[in-house]
Amino acid sequence: MAPQHLYKYRPFTSECDIEFTRQIVCDNTIYFAPPCTFNDPFDSRPAFTFDAPFDEMKAYYRRMCSKQMPQLTERDCEEELEKILADPGTDLRSPQGQQKIQQLHSRILAEEVGVLCLSTERDHILMWSHYADCHRGICLRFDARAAFLRDARPIGYEPRRELINPFRDADEDMAAKTFLMKSRHWVYEGEWRAIRYDGPGPVEFAPEALTGIVLGASASKEAEEQVREWARCRRAPLELLRAYPDQQEFRLHIRPLDR
Repeated sequence: MAPQHLYKYRPFTSECDIEFTRQIVCDNTIYFAPPCTFNDPFDSRPAFTFDAPFDEMKAYYRRMCSKQMPQLTERDCEEELEKILADPGTDLRSPQGQQKIQQLHSRILAEEVGVLCLSTERDHILMWSHYADCHRGICLRFDARAAFLRDARPIGYEPRRELINPFRDADEDMAAKTFLMKSRHWVYEGEWRAIRYDGPGPVEFAPEALTGIVLGASASKEAEEQVREWARCRRAPLELLRAYPDQQEFRLHIRPLDR
């Protein structure tokens, strides 16, 4: 079941961090990052297997020829297939071919895909510590039904890495194994992702998509004043809240910000 809200934690440390956050709040623009910048060395870097009968390999190459060179006739496609299979640099049965496809995958991650990482959690102590400057930052609340989040999907947290088999996996399965699977170590994040395949970069969203801002439990008075100023400049209203540490237990309470 889709959540009602999705959250984006932001630090409030450097001028660059603050400017990026200002653009989200005041300009309704958010950055979809290249996966190569993520903090998990396994994230979006799947393992491959090339195990398949020769007939399946040939069928895969035929599909690739038809997809990438639709102008070719069936006979031309068969000739192209023979060239691929004769060249160790393109034949995925060879170590050279396998290395090449992994290099191609790395380039795609760096240049052709942008990902927005969000969370279902707004009061998780570790999330505030890791992504919001040790509780000194803020957490942005988005309406999960917003258009720019329409295709957002939850991360699956797995005990072992899923192997991509380019000969057997459909495109959507390869995308899921690449971008929507992480180790169980990260399950506390409750992560959802929106993915765009036309490259990383800024994406505009409707002002109504951003519905609230939560200040961290250790956010400074200056940060609070900055957030209030941003809220005043917006066309769509924002609910301003703050995280408060519980006096007896290890948990946070999210309450409306005192006026």
